[in-house]
Amino acid sequence: MNSFVKHLLSAIGATEIISVSHNFRVYKIEGRVTSLNNNIINDLYQAIFLTCEKGIILEIELGDSDSIRLSNQMPKEKLESKILELLEELDLEALLPLDFIFNIAIKWEESNLNIFSWKEFCHHLNTISREEAYKKWSNLIANNLSSNIYVWDEGNNIENDFFSFIHYSQIGLDNKKAIDQTKIENRDKISHFVNACDIIVVPDSFNFASNDWPLAAYFNNLRNILSLVFLSDYSRIIDDKVAYCIKGYKTVNGKLNEQLNTDVGNELWSMYKWAYEGGSFIDKIGILRNVIPIHIHQEDINTLESGTLLSAQSGYDLYLKDNVKQYIEIKNKISDMLLSQSEKAGQITKDMFNILKTNLWTFMTFFTTTIVAKSFDKSNNDYHNTVIFAGICLIFLSAFFLRFALSEVNDEKEKLSKRYLEIEYRYKDLLNNQDIKKIIDFSSPEDSTPKEREIEYIDRKVQKYKSLWIACIVLLSIILICIGFDIF
Repeated sequence: MNSFVKHLLSAIGATEIISVSHNFRVYKIEGRVTSLNNNIINDLYQAIFLTCEKGIILEIELGDSDSIRLSNQMPKEKLESKILELLEELDLEALLPLDFIFNIAIKWEESNLNIFSWKEFCHHLNTISREEAYKKWSNLIANNLSSNIYVWDEGNNIENDFFSFIHYSQIGLDNKKAIDQTKIENRDKISHFVNACDIIVVPDSFNFASNDWPLAAYFNNLRNILSLVFLSDYSRIIDDKVAYCIKGYKTVNGKLNEQLNTDVGNELWSMYKWAYEGGSFIDKIGILRNVIPIHIHQEDINTLESGTLLSAQSGYDLYLKDNVKQYIEIKNKISDMLLSQSEKAGQITKDMFNILKTNLWTFMTFFTTTIVAKSFDKSNNDYHNTVIFAGICLIFLSAFFLRFALSEVNDEKEKLSKRYLEIEYRYKDLLNNQDIKKIIDFSSPEDSTPKEREIEYIDRKVQKYKSLWIACIVLLSIILICIGFDIF
């Protein structure tokens, strides 16, 4: 139940609500009266009096088959006589008949808006199409000036430069800001918006500082969709469908039928602000139209990648240097360099494996030769001692090579990390720093960065080869002990 309506119904008496409806022109509530307020004449008049001089018409139908009609257009004496007439016909000590109903209708002009129930008004907004919604909000801004919207429900005041939602008991604020015609003129220079005559609002019209109020998500969605319209070459809103065409690096013809993703919407809003608020508008919008198509999939705007604006800003910096295509070329070059780094990471572990393989081959050759030679001459102790000494030397030499190989791998890992930093440093004068990090850190669908993946790959391979190497040293040490005790 909301504040004013609750006050009005309590002035009538105890009631049961049957139906409620609310739109941009009228609020209606209908129900049954179970008992009348003992002070109905005075309380009802005071409630009705609150609506006087507010630009609204309040009509109340009260009673059964012989109901009375009350209005805030009636003088006090007529209101009181109507209510007295009703009371005289009733047996106040008996229960009211089941068909004793109330019907309340509150109307206002199309150029105004009053909200008597946030819940019911939000429900109505969810039932109308996007096209109708934009037209309704456009109608509220008379002569391109801001609109005062009176709220008869509970809640705090909230406003931006175009719409002020204020409590009905407060005086309307002066118009603060006209619709920025420059933005509309700029849009019309570079695009065709079919609904331009009926929809005169701009994305800024629906931008509010707070997200803690009933219409926050609804207005953010209207703002973001209109941002898409202002960025497109061609756009049209038909019922709930938004058709758009963006001609850039490649042409995108899409239709938005479902809800616009929140993150995508915020990205579009940021791009709109960047393009339309300062700097060379034509150059910025051109860069955006080149960049957007390469950051969406299957012509679906809801697949727009986060950080697209950063790419556009980098492209704009390059554009100022008279090199529009350089951004894409540099991005591809960085990707090639990242691929090269991946191949070098594989070569690091391959070199260690080659050393391990050579080490194993040396061991196998030595011990095979030793065992064969010993089988022919088992009495030669000098040869026996020489073999044991040589085997010990080989094992120590293998351990040394293991340590050397690990040291080399660590050095190469450090060099690999520095190469990624060199890539960032090399292109910092050409690209936006954040965009460079985005390209390097998110050039693959995996969560980790390429640098982290390569280091992880090297560590995993090195651990495997290291374990194998140590196992071989231990095994060959056991073989050498067996030779020393003449087990072979």
